[in-house]
Amino acid sequence: MNNDKTKPIVFILYLIIIVALLSALFNIPSAITNWIIQWLIGCLAGSIFSLVAGSIVEAFTGDLLKKITLTVSIGGFQISLTAFAIATFIVKVWLFGF
Repeated sequence: MNNDKTKPIVFILYLIIIVALLSALFNIPSAITNWIIQWLIGCLAGSIFSLVAGSIVEAFTGDLLKKITLTVSIGGFQISLTAFAIATFIVKVWLFGF
């Protein structure tokens, strides 16, 4: 289960446990602890949804969309996006909402 795609999810889970333990150990107010843990849970949910959406796009297209890049120039910066990232975002919004 602990492959390259699930490492960020496991890392966030460890962070949630560490925050809970440290807040109990150092007697940090529960409002601050709850705020940090809720933020980490939001990151966890976003990671899981992105993983599911990316897996769906990859199942249908394989590596084809990863090879197509779009370069956008904003000001003096060059931003490069892959068609895979755009398709994953569209599937994520379509499945789980924004």
